[in-house]
Amino acid sequence: MDPKTVSNRFSLTTPLYYANALPHIGSAYTTIAADVMARYQRLQGTLTLLVTGTDEHGQKIERTAQEAGHSPQEHCDLIVPEFVTLWQQLGIRYDRFIRTTDPRHTAIVSEFVQRLWDSGDIYLGQQQGWYCVACEEFKEERDLLEGHRCSIHTNRQVEWRDEKNYFFRLSKYQSQLEALYADRPGFIQPDYRRNEVLSFVSQGLQDFSMSRISLDWGIPIPADPKHTIYVWVDALLGYVTALLEPDDEPTLENALAKWYPFNLHLIGKDILRFHAVYWP
Repeated sequence: MDPKTVSNRFSLTTPLYYANALPHIGSAYTTIAADVMARYQRLQGTLTLLVTGTDEHGQKIERTAQEAGHSPQEHCDLIVPEFVTLWQQLGIRYDRFIRTTDPRHTAIVSEFVQRLWDSGDIYLGQQQGWYCVACEEFKEERDLLEGHRCSIHTNRQVEWRDEKNYFFRLSKYQSQLEALYADRPGFIQPDYRRNEVLSFVSQGLQDFSMSRISLDWGIPIPADPKHTIYVWVDALLGYVTALLEPDDEPTLENALAKWYPFNLHLIGKDILRFHAVYWP
């Protein structure tokens, strides 16, 4: 049965868990919640697809692997089976498990970023600012604790970056995002998180750096392979790659043909901005 042709279909995701370290209670909490929702939908007779997986690129993983004396791929190949084993032990019934090191994912990301390039939504600029490797995110000065420490990873100092990066024209989509939030009040839940996002967006969206020049562990920009695609552009597209059928050619058209858009993304508060602003 083609999910696009039925009204009672439901697709949902956990976050794609970052493979820098072993799974923990927070990973289990979100995955159990997703499994409960998927089981409920199936009991209602709804055609259901539950997606989970691992986000495996970025500087944090590269550094963690170096500290352990492994290559980044070796590190991920050690960590990912621990997620799979834990979900088996917890009886999680997922339908798709995506790894962002999958070559099919690389094809999807490359096609997507090339589309952005062709549409003029990517341009070269100078990035200056404080960067938290643990968050894989640039931070505003006002968001930092004393001693230039990250407010989330409080035992880590952020690093100053000054380099040429490619930027995504997020500012171009200010009005479209505000219209989305207005038309779909339940798009972000709970309400206090929705208000948090509305407040952020109302301050004016800034274009964000979507490449890194000093990082090898990731997917290169097709039009300029010296640059690696920012991990949060790469990782979010893992949800799309997971929708490919096993025998499908890895194209965006094939990935989006049946199950997209998702009905529900379950996430943690620390990754709210990526999912509620950058992703849509």
